Amino acid sequence: MENQAVTVQIFGRTLKFNCPVEEVDALTNAAKDLDARLIKLRERSPQIGSDQLIMTAALNLSYELTKEQEKSNEFANRLKMLQQLLDSALNINSSSD
Repeated sequence: MENQAVTVQIFGRTLKFNCPVEEVDALTNAAKDLDARLIKLRERSPQIGSDQLIMTAALNLSYELTKEQEKSNEFANRLKMLQQLLDSALNINSSSD
């Protein structure tokens, strides 16, 4: 797996990272998303310091990730239940043949 140096701008700061070549676009997009979130937070709360804005953005992202993981788990449970129902129905049909 080959790494590539990537430079991104987040909240007026230039940051350099090494990441796998196939992840460069994802990293760049994540940096743009974080930058946009921080700018939006700054516009809504100009009196708040940069550290608190960064922590707020991190907490918001963590919250969103947690909610998406809950949804994913819920869908996985539904899928498992539907698969069990389907298996049960197929077993009943093959038993009656």
